[in-house]
Amino acid sequence: MAKRNYIADIEKALKEGKKPTELLNVILGFLNFKPIEIKIYDLLLNSSLTIKQIQNLLDLSERTIRKYIRRLDQEGFIIKKVEEGKRLKYVYSAVPVQEAWKKVRGKIQETLDEITRVLEIKAELF
Repeated sequence: MAKRNYIADIEKALKEGKKPTELLNVILGFLNFKPIEIKIYDLLLNSSLTIKQIQNLLDLSERTIRKYIRRLDQEGFIIKKVEEGKRLKYVYSAVPVQEAWKKVRGKIQETLDEITRVLEIKAELF
């Protein structure tokens, strides 16, 4: 299976004048987010949803959706709130695009810092 060229995807999105959310999706792919995680993020940008609502929209199992929601939550790309009704339930929404951009930039910087650290260690060995 061929690996995607995310840099080319980003350059293409910029040349085509894509919206910030579309460009963010390309960058999330570069950061190893799965296409379904990006799709869930996009859904949550438009409206707050429960697991059941996401399940109905994407036709995926509850367990699968919970797995992807957990990663998005751990990475700080979504917000969960407790909503009262007959029973308590979580309602999920995406962080604003501006906040997501900051998180993406931070992750890219972390990656660059790690690469720099490794290269400096290798340089000392030679």
